Amino acid sequence: MPIYTFRNNETGEEFDETMMMSELDTYLAENPGVQQIINYGTKIVHERGTNLRVPDSFRETMSKVKETYTVNNIKDY
Repeated sequence: MPIYTFRNNETGEEFDETMMMSELDTYLAENPGVQQIINYGTKIVHERGTNLRVPDSFRETMSKVKETYTVNNIKDY
């Protein structure tokens, strides 16, 4: 289930609630003093690629796959 972040309009307090997507509209209608806050996820892709580091064993496995299958669309890490 998704976790939604809300702000109490009277106190300014921010809090999280876990509920189904289908329950969100009902929750907001029943709580008019609460406003949903939209949070954005962490940026993991940068201008030069990803900041994900892969272990050498993964690189070795990928090179063996590339040798076995002659497909040129397998990315080098």
